[in-house]
Amino acid sequence: MTNKPTALLAALAMGFAVSAAQSANATHEEAALSNAKVSLNQAIGMAEQQGSGQAISAEYEPHKGAAGHYEIKVLSSDGTKLVKYRLSPNTGKVTQADNEPFEKVFTRIKPNSIQNAPTSLKSAITTAEAQSGGKAVDASVDRDGDQVKYTVKVVKADGTTEKIKVNGADGKVASAK
Repeated sequence: MTNKPTALLAALAMGFAVSAAQSANATHEEAALSNAKVSLNQAIGMAEQQGSGQAISAEYEPHKGAAGHYEIKVLSSDGTKLVKYRLSPNTGKVTQADNEPFEKVFTRIKPNSIQNAPTSLKSAITTAEAQSGGKAVDASVDRDGDQVKYTVKVVKADGTTEKIKVNGADGKVASAK
């Protein structure tokens, strides 16, 4: 039989450890991105140019002791191909490009919905960064009913993170947590 106070203390300690690890990771991401010569939005522009299309997701992947990289998924302008680009945050150069399974992403949302949305992923990131005062480390597109919605995760200077949802129809912040 487990001692309830001991189990509760262990659960609380585990929760604090996870929270501290997440905060440390966010602080690491913020520190790495503050030294980056290329922003997430600039990396998206470079990947979109390379892939002749529109970005549907973008994220910064940190690496301990190294600069990490950006991963940007670009939907081709004809809506038939999805490519994941890996870019250096220091140079903006594409270091890897891989075809992605198309169906996996587009069971939830149609390519033409993304292409026809008045707000792009880049615009949603700009809005989220302005709202929070932080730097975007992750952004993706999804749907809310029949509308496009973007979720942008930003890291603030104090190491905290915030998820901001931006409407694709009008580019306005829908919620922030």
